[in-house]
Amino acid sequence: MTLNCAISAARVHADPWAITPRVGLASYYYSNPTLAGTGATATENVAALVDLPVTYDTDGLEFLMRPSGRIGNEPGYYSLASNYAHLDSSLQYSTDLSTATLQGEVARDSSLFFGGGLDKGIGVRRDSEATSADWTRALTERSQIALDASWSEVRYDQSASAAGLVDYRYITAGPTASYLLTERDTLQAIAGAARYQSLDGISESKSDSLQLGYVRQLTEIWKLTANAGYSRSVNSEKVYFTFFTYNFYLGTYTTNQDGATYSVNLSRQGEKFTLGASASRLLQPTGFAFLSRQDSISLSAAYKQSDRWDYTLSSTWQQAQTPEFRGEVFNERYLNTQVAANWHWTERWTVSLQVSRITQHYGPPTINAASNGVNLSISRQFLRADL
Repeated sequence: MTLNCAISAARVHADPWAITPRVGLASYYYSNPTLAGTGATATENVAALVDLPVTYDTDGLEFLMRPSGRIGNEPGYYSLASNYAHLDSSLQYSTDLSTATLQGEVARDSSLFFGGGLDKGIGVRRDSEATSADWTRALTERSQIALDASWSEVRYDQSASAAGLVDYRYITAGPTASYLLTERDTLQAIAGAARYQSLDGISESKSDSLQLGYVRQLTEIWKLTANAGYSRSVNSEKVYFTFFTYNFYLGTYTTNQDGATYSVNLSRQGEKFTLGASASRLLQPTGFAFLSRQDSISLSAAYKQSDRWDYTLSSTWQQAQTPEFRGEVFNERYLNTQVAANWHWTERWTVSLQVSRITQHYGPPTINAASNGVNLSISRQFLRADL
């Protein structure tokens, strides 16, 4: 489950507390849920959906705790392609000059469900914990500073070791300074430092980055955000000589990952049509020995035809280069496209149909895999209930 740690507020009247449940039933079809290169086996299953957000909202203080899950009837690996249990929460406190947010989570799901195509087609149980905090302070009418930090820890099922997945801890921290040039233009300076460490102590990556950013409100509905800079990562691996049951430490093997990083996002927010497009190059944790350099392009769109019908489209392309032990490099390419139609049968009932296509190329040795999926679900949104 996913748990976001939060600070308790003093006792207050019950009115600010509320719950807005959603429950549903879904059926799934995957032509190749394991993204196997050969010998693909299709599967169908049925799953129950539950989402129970509990909120607390009063002047300056907002709290959310959100248990959610999907439980299917398929045992073994296939359940990991669709099942998950999360408990998310967040706490935000705001004043006239500053905002502080604390979040955290504990989750159980699948490496394939979480990581998309960047797990070599491997789907194993994934248990994770994460905490993050950020603080924003207005210095003047035009300038502000933000500080953020995060910690996460991920553990995989034992069978993941056969595919090179390792349990890891990831810590990040950094400041952001913003200056409002005009009503529509903002400049930013963004710095960051991170440490990625395997829990067995064999490998780690220490990285730091510096970026300059620009935010432009093009029109009332169009917005452009762009960041560009440089990132450097030092990867180290402890080398041992094994003799029978004894391990002798021989030294540390070190490599560097240096290069430009960037992210560009263009968004449109209209009454009926919303659009988002982004491109980025970043260093990210993926569950392998070191940080991975990921190039990604994504597109999302939503159109509301009427009060009863709306449609969504999302597509993500990723290419990753991940250093492995002894300097080897593992390459992956991944494309995930999903199209969905939602019919709001009544004010509280929604029927959704989603079609998806995933393709993945990874190696060496080179493996090509693809999977088609169809998801039909019906859900009921209950009215807000004060606690």
